[in-house]
Amino acid sequence: MTDHLRILIVEDNDSDADLLQRELKRNGFNFTAQIVETREAYEAALEKFNPDIILSDYSLPAFNGVVAFTIKQKSSPDTPFIIVSGTIGEEKSIELIKSGITDYALKENLFSLTPKIIRALKDASEIRDKRITEAELKSKTEKLLRIAFMQSHQVRVPVANILGLFNLFEFDNPAAPINGTILNMLKDAADSLDKTIFEIVQNTKEIGSILDKHSA
Repeated sequence: MTDHLRILIVEDNDSDADLLQRELKRNGFNFTAQIVETREAYEAALEKFNPDIILSDYSLPAFNGVVAFTIKQKSSPDTPFIIVSGTIGEEKSIELIKSGITDYALKENLFSLTPKIIRALKDASEIRDKRITEAELKSKTEKLLRIAFMQSHQVRVPVANILGLFNLFEFDNPAAPINGTILNMLKDAADSLDKTIFEIVQNTKEIGSILDKHSA
């Protein structure tokens, strides 16, 4: 496992924390761990340490794993959260999963933790990728709508102005004073049309780059 992970461990027992880290190293994880046991230290670590995954004991003297998960959801909803506890009954474990907690493992069966961490990190990565894709597709849709608006309105206006001014031009009397004014207005209308076409081309290129990225 080559990716270097930031693992936040919520644990008040030093021996259990050491045992957990030894198990992770034994299974090939490359990581930096930060261990906390109070709510204050936990909240600070979420902000400053920015963990890739959180491994939390279920019950601590200062607070508990469920509270830790709830706090995490507010600032880092995509970060996997696994309960690692001494004893969790079947009913309680079902409640934890239903509440949104990623997974759980028993301290006496730490061998089961590695595949759960790997799966949790993979799922989190897929969720982030999906969110990025959705954001890009939303951006593409907004650009398409903008192009449609430009074509239906911003292109029509200068074209209509150009046609109208063309009809006002006195071709039989090229030296007529009004022709100078009309020519200036034609230039303004042409500049406006050129600007709109440029914006359409730019938006089309951006959409093309998004499509190329997803087809690659």
